[in-house]
Amino acid sequence: MACILLPMTVHAHAQEFMMQGWKWNYLQFLEGGGYLEYLENHAEELAEAGFTYLWLPPLAEGSSGVASMGYDVKDYYNLGEYTSCRWGTRDELDALIATLNSHDIKAVADMVYNHRDGGSWEDNPSVEGWIENMNATKIAAGDQPFPSDRYRCYLPLGGASGNGAGTYYFKIHSASGSGGFVGKPYTVMMWTNTVDANYGLAATAESEPNGGADCGEANDVITLGKRFDAAVDGGCGTDELALTLEASDFNADGDTLWIRMYNTGSGGLGDMTDHFIYGLWSGAAAEDIQDEIGYQTATNYGNVQSGQGYMDHTNFKPNGAPTQLAGDLDGMFFFYDVDQNVASSRDVLFDNTVWNWNEVGIRGFRVDAVKHFPADFMGDLLDHLHDNGIDPGMVVGEAYDFSAGYLNGWLNDVESYMDDDTKSAINVRVFDFALRNALEQASDAFGYDVRNVFNSGIVDGAGGSGFHTVTFVNNHDFRDPGQPVDNDPMLGYAYILTNNKLGIPCVYHPDYYEPLNLRYQINGLMEAHQRYIYGATQTDYLNRFSTPYASNYISGFPNTTLLYQLSYAESGREVIVVINYAGETLKLDHTINTANIFPGDTLTDIFAVTPYEYQIVSGDNQVYFEVPARSFAVFVEGDLRDELIDISTPEEPENVLDIPVALQVFPNPADGYVHIEHTFTSQPDIRISDLQGKNLELPVTFQSGQLILNTQTLSPGRYFIHLQDGERSYSASFTQL
Repeated sequence: MACILLPMTVHAHAQEFMMQGWKWNYLQFLEGGGYLEYLENHAEELAEAGFTYLWLPPLAEGSSGVASMGYDVKDYYNLGEYTSCRWGTRDELDALIATLNSHDIKAVADMVYNHRDGGSWEDNPSVEGWIENMNATKIAAGDQPFPSDRYRCYLPLGGASGNGAGTYYFKIHSASGSGGFVGKPYTVMMWTNTVDANYGLAATAESEPNGGADCGEANDVITLGKRFDAAVDGGCGTDELALTLEASDFNADGDTLWIRMYNTGSGGLGDMTDHFIYGLWSGAAAEDIQDEIGYQTATNYGNVQSGQGYMDHTNFKPNGAPTQLAGDLDGMFFFYDVDQNVASSRDVLFDNTVWNWNEVGIRGFRVDAVKHFPADFMGDLLDHLHDNGIDPGMVVGEAYDFSAGYLNGWLNDVESYMDDDTKSAINVRVFDFALRNALEQASDAFGYDVRNVFNSGIVDGAGGSGFHTVTFVNNHDFRDPGQPVDNDPMLGYAYILTNNKLGIPCVYHPDYYEPLNLRYQINGLMEAHQRYIYGATQTDYLNRFSTPYASNYISGFPNTTLLYQLSYAESGREVIVVINYAGETLKLDHTINTANIFPGDTLTDIFAVTPYEYQIVSGDNQVYFEVPARSFAVFVEGDLRDELIDISTPEEPENVLDIPVALQVFPNPADGYVHIEHTFTSQPDIRISDLQGKNLELPVTFQSGQLILNTQTLSPGRYFIHLQDGERSYSASFTQL
């Protein structure tokens, strides 16, 4: 019988699928337009494939403008209305959501409730108290230093301050004297409103011993506006820096000496120390004026462009409430840590979520970093949404943890804070990092027994429910070498796209489009799911550990095979999935569950990827499976050779994402000119933009092999180059000194 390959069909009742519609460091412009314009252009084909949710990049303005990935959230209410975001403008967002709605795809917003960045500097007495009152007992009990990269100190100069020209002796040491901080590097920078900080100058290195008068030692000299590199002292415990201010260094009518003392180790929070200025001797006044030093954090959001979402230092830790700035809930992993137990913090975050639903048209929420704020906040938020008539179909938390028990425990904790009517209306979900970890090892870890997958994840590993789970293979969190599924991620997709009890599958954009271009196989699996698997209430792992089903592996191995059977689907058909992780063809006789299928019945290879169009259940309830190396097959009950699904990749696929080519630019940083190597036969369209997305006009010289941009009029900072040569896009960035 000839094979007839059917087109994809739309089902009235269907499994839901989500796509993460972006990747880390996604390009600002694609296919000649903004990023959201690109997504809008692909909405129809995503709907035809069966996707019901599209997870968008973080939408709120980030502190680093169009260079931001959105997780340094600054203005909750600037979604491109006031300045362009990396993904585009508010008009483009509105157009995308309207198009998605027309195709029955729900827009999922990436919500950042845990932290915030980019506020204005303000005095912060709580941070001053935390830093100056640190001691060995607190460190031993687990308290952590306030991160040195998130505060600055200041000393009033001129005017009525009484502080003028002369030499000041800054005495810096560890507040606790903890041996674990000794030798940790830090940099000191001091400047005024008259003399700027010049980070381009080479730093002065400390010369030990430099404990100054308190240690009976010499001190080091620090220069205004120039970096000074030091390390937490382990000798007498003090680094003393002498700063001499001339009358020309500050405004006598009123000025400020600004002071930064930030750690420079590569260990992030692990390299933060509790160093601070414990003494400040004024040579002119002949007294210690340390109590005149103030502390500031960039935590005031009264000047954001939207004028909404006000917070100040009382909304962030530490603020006088109990904390250790440690552990998952209180560690300052990212920017400034919002205290969700403060009523005004909740009001801001709750109101903004409602606004995203009512005013923007968001219909689902992916919640970032849920390990780092209390579960009662999440439960109360969902109660608030439900009480306001908002019942999103997708609310999924990102808890980056490979423990299935932890993930399921988080779900249970959140539900314990939800009202019964809310729980009846909203299924809170979590990404199944535990299952994803098992799938990654199955693909990439030589010798891993892939049958462990059957015991992994929230559902099979912790007794959770697929109604509270989102599965995935790759996402933006796994972007460093060795983190993504490197070898045949399609095998992982075959598992999550067919095993319907595990939750809603999420497909990663770069896997679906370029560079992997797995969309034809993924589309086929989604179609098979809709036709034959949807509604299945039983999954039998046929070759699980200690399986009761007999088998004969002619080639291939039990530990490289996933074989399972799905039953009681709405289609009424039995479905058997075979995933072969071995580097050789799997040839296997295996007994199946014959509660609903019988000897003599037919199983069709619905993707026509095996040597045989169908298999017959033998008299001893066995089926012969032959699946190519590192491949998968789906067998559906019945003679369905006229319903085969084509999952082959066309030689020249249409509408495949045109990934912009990275340009080679030099010098970078630029010193007045930028050279761009190229092979263009004519000058391409060129666009230059700054961090705020503003387009700039620069002189361009077109030469064979090179484009030359004159950047002499640019202010110091980072800029982006976007070229369009026909249908091909190119991009790069450079820094202007």
